[in-house]
Amino acid sequence: MHIRTARPADFPVIESLPHALHYEHHLTFLRHALGTKESLVAEADGAIAGYAIWDRGFYARPFLWMLGVSAAQQRRGVASGLVERVESLNGGHVLYTSTNQSNAAMQRLLTGRGFVLAGRLDDLDPGDPELFYSKRL
Repeated sequence: MHIRTARPADFPVIESLPHALHYEHHLTFLRHALGTKESLVAEADGAIAGYAIWDRGFYARPFLWMLGVSAAQQRRGVASGLVERVESLNGGHVLYTSTNQSNAAMQRLLTGRGFVLAGRLDDLDPGDPELFYSKRL
């Protein structure tokens, strides 16, 4: 697996990857973020296997906004590799991220990588609270 900075030509592929987009506004955010935030892609078997979008715009602190992995590459370390790269780019800081309460796979990934639950927002997505996590790097 090779992780690199995303290029504009990657955006259609990234948008087509299956990700845990439960709501239409997630796709709208993804399209906006690809042009305005730090974007990484993981390549495996000659194709884009996953992506991560992050920036330092969360109260001037690093925040991992989105993470997605193709169905064919899930459970092969792609998500963990992308998170590890974001961590390495933000050493010495606290990295924040969030996920819906319904996204058990992301919660397992985060706790497995040493993130701790930092808070909860109940009214972002109706009926599916947003859980916030942090990790001191």
